[in-house]
Amino acid sequence: MTSLLRRNRWVSRALLVVVAVLVLVAFARIEHTTPLLLPMVLLVGAVIAIAGLVVDSGGTPPALWRIDSEYGGTTAGQDSGLAGNARLLENHLSARRADPLLQRRLAGMTDDRLARMGMRRGDPGVDALLGPTLTAVLDGPPRTLQLEEIEECIRRIEELSP
Repeated sequence: MTSLLRRNRWVSRALLVVVAVLVLVAFARIEHTTPLLLPMVLLVGAVIAIAGLVVDSGGTPPALWRIDSEYGGTTAGQDSGLAGNARLLENHLSARRADPLLQRRLAGMTDDRLARMGMRRGDPGVDALLGPTLTAVLDGPPRTLQLEEIEECIRRIEELSP
């Protein structure tokens, strides 16, 4: 019997509930009152269950909440730049308000590609190379772009070659 009680704490707690209820019923009989048995069993059971859970959690080591600073947020073999661009596009397409991050990223990609060609935005003929959609996105105020506009801008940037 002792090994059963040690292995399963809830069996001993159920026995404790039975003993406590019997003691309370005996006390009620001594005081010449009639106890409400169901509410008494529920109350005693709840108190002993909560006390048992508190006792059970008292011996556990504290949780380790340190953050792994080495985690990059991408799976092995995935290009971090590509993953960042994909996250940026997903965030832009699901955002409620216009976010200038995509516009700045497109401007940076355009400037890098033009720099490889020895050109800058504002040079003669560059607006014709960029096209009306990309020029409007780069020079206009931040706004939420549609998927077709983003594809057109990226295609125009990719077509820039030295």
